[in-house]
Amino acid sequence: MPIRERIWAGVISLPLLLTSACDDDKEQATKMAEVQRIADDKLKKSEQAAAEKLKGVEKQLEELKTEAARLKSEAEQAIGKAQATAEEQTKAAEQALNKAREAYKAEGRAELFQLNKQIQELQAKALKAKPAVKTAVQKQMKDVVKHQQAIGKDITAFDKAAIDQLGAAKAKMLQDLAKLKATIAAMKAKLG
Repeated sequence: MPIRERIWAGVISLPLLLTSACDDDKEQATKMAEVQRIADDKLKKSEQAAAEKLKGVEKQLEELKTEAARLKSEAEQAIGKAQATAEEQTKAAEQALNKAREAYKAEGRAELFQLNKQIQELQAKALKAKPAVKTAVQKQMKDVVKHQQAIGKDITAFDKAAIDQLGAAKAKMLQDLAKLKATIAAMKAKLG
């Protein structure tokens, strides 16, 4: 091919090459724009999904806070009721203990009162008795006084006795009452 033709062929093909290069750039720019648009869409969707998840987590957190506040309130109410019930039960136990103490004391006083009546009758009889019997009865009266003092202490001990000590305090009082009864019986036997 002659040079001239070659030059013209080159001149003609140059714009074609340039056109094809421009077309490639435009096509690449279009492809890049498409890739960028797809990436932007995916990013936007991811951001929306993350925002929705965050809203869901925040909603759950608020629900948990509300539930925790409700449970705390219920627990405080239950504690308040339990404390009130415990205080009422303590007060009732104290009242029952005081009633038991008073009942035991009343029982001891009543028994002692009856025995003191018998002692007074025996003292009246002793005044009319023979001198030997009178002297023996007067000696036993010293024991009677000791027993009466012991019973008085037993009755007073109920004031300080705890609930688990009431049984022992009552047993001690009954024991001292029995000793006084035995002494009275011995005096009756001597006085006839």
